[in-house]
Amino acid sequence: MLLQAAGALSSLRILTPLMISNGGLRFASSTAAGVVDKIGFVGLGAMGHRMAKHLLDSGKALVVYDSNRFAIDRLLEDAGAAAASGGSGTVEPARSPADLAETRGVSVVFTMLPGAMAARKAYLGADGLLAASGGVVPRVMVDCTTLDPPTARELEGRVRSTRINTALAGPPVPGLAAESPALLDAPVTGGIVGADKGTLSFLVGGEEAALPFVEPLLRSMGNRVIWCGDAGDAQAARLCNTLVMAATMAATAEAMALARRLGVDPWVITRVLNSGSGRSWVSQEYNPVPGINTDAPASQGYRNGLRSAQVVEHLAMALTAADKCHSPVPVCRNTLKLFNKVVEDGLGDQDFSSVYRYVYGSGSSNNEWRSGEQIFNSTH
Repeated sequence: MLLQAAGALSSLRILTPLMISNGGLRFASSTAAGVVDKIGFVGLGAMGHRMAKHLLDSGKALVVYDSNRFAIDRLLEDAGAAAASGGSGTVEPARSPADLAETRGVSVVFTMLPGAMAARKAYLGADGLLAASGGVVPRVMVDCTTLDPPTARELEGRVRSTRINTALAGPPVPGLAAESPALLDAPVTGGIVGADKGTLSFLVGGEEAALPFVEPLLRSMGNRVIWCGDAGDAQAARLCNTLVMAATMAATAEAMALARRLGVDPWVITRVLNSGSGRSWVSQEYNPVPGINTDAPASQGYRNGLRSAQVVEHLAMALTAADKCHSPVPVCRNTLKLFNKVVEDGLGDQDFSSVYRYVYGSGSSNNEWRSGEQIFNSTH
């Protein structure tokens, strides 16, 4: 499915103004296929808040919901500050996802949630998006949550079987059914640093005709949109990316710790890695050693990043998917074991680069690690 030999080149591609589709050429619209009056956003956590703020800063009118009222208030404060500076973006709170989906003028809804359970509730719950009594207003929904592929496909089917409230909805989107909405799965890579800078990569799958309608909005929050194929395929690609990212982080942390014990300065080994075949996004942008990359979570007390507990959840999804298709994943299994130990040692809420602290101190119960703050502050 994800990378079949016959369709690898056409099913996974970075979208540029000229795209290859079904063996022919067509132009990807750089503007929305319809007028997007209001943008819905459900889930204003660490990632969602930053993504919604980019939409706000680009002048969009947002209708938002989060189960945590503080998260909504924080975005309202951002809107007030933007208005004081001459910005045109606005924020309107909704009482529930269903209320948001019934709001006139909402053409697109984004969801960015902490996992499958939260996504199911946001879409299928008693007051979820699909519970709107008269049908939903948005023509397209975009789920940026990282999910297992079967859940993504199930949600896509449920959204497709929901009806549009034509009395409140905008004009139909070319290429999409007029009577029902479409759901794109669009998990992201780039983490909180990418969300902050607006440099996220969106991996997108589902009904391709919906893409031109939402692509300009995606590019307000990120700098790359990669089409991956059918519903669930983007989630499969995201899990594969997580596998490489987590394994690279573990290997980089291990190498940095080894270099430290062998007497090589962290800045020196970082320069060596980044000038040779050991170069990676981790070594360049997300170095696990405090002080190397000032924007990286490692330099901020391992806060404001991708939690180790989330990495464990995503790797477990990848392992389950691999078992179902009988694909050998020894690296995934070993990486999952390592991060499981990190979580078990109480570092689950810290960024996954904190695996360096675990490796450096030989585990958080080790005497060396008990004085680890002094070690790290004095050497890094």
